[in-house]
Amino acid sequence: MVETETVSFAAEPFRISIHEIGRYAGGARYKLDSRTETLAAEVAERAGALADPVFTYALHTVESVDRQNRIFLAGGDHVEIPEEENDPKTVSLAAVVCTLGPNLEKKTQQLMADGDLLTAMFLDAAGVAVLEMLGGRARKHIKNKAFEAGLFTGCPFGPGYNNLPLDSQKKLFKHVDAEHIGVRLNESGVMLPMKSISFWLRITGDKKTAEEHGYKCRKCEMRNCIYRKEPPYT
Repeated sequence: MVETETVSFAAEPFRISIHEIGRYAGGARYKLDSRTETLAAEVAERAGALADPVFTYALHTVESVDRQNRIFLAGGDHVEIPEEENDPKTVSLAAVVCTLGPNLEKKTQQLMADGDLLTAMFLDAAGVAVLEMLGGRARKHIKNKAFEAGLFTGCPFGPGYNNLPLDSQKKLFKHVDAEHIGVRLNESGVMLPMKSISFWLRITGDKKTAEEHGYKCRKCEMRNCIYRKEPPYT
């Protein structure tokens, strides 16, 4: 039997830093001035009102993990995993989808159509910051559930990063009811609303292979990404 759960934060606005907005708008080296600090603060409040953060996940029993970095689920399907997530003590795999809903995205598009490009860019950046925070909440929620059972979570991995192809998104969506929270895939495999993220999260009995760094950018291979929080961005 597959365990599922949906968690909403509609009544709990996320508090995001104006400096996170600046980082997502212009990169790690972008510095806000007095004018853009005021705009970022206003946009942070607006993003909190427009976003409808919710995530859903489905927890699948794992039958085995092979040397070709494949997790086999009960029922016969398998999922490709990053090499560092290959752990024979894996007991289950969560398919997770998070979204902010369509309102923030629609407002950003309206601002762009009206020619207010700077506000649109900052609002979009605020949406990315809220979405990252939501993904962290989802990981923490599942991690706490696992800990209650004496288990541990690995690092999140998903379509488009950790060397997994974007077209693996369709397989992830086969294993979680994303439409329940209003998220679907278009013909190209892109999530709609676009302010949505998806990932797999591995649950294991081996603490040594559990999550070391919860923030995905610390494990990303794009060492010189302009949005990177830490060195070696140069």
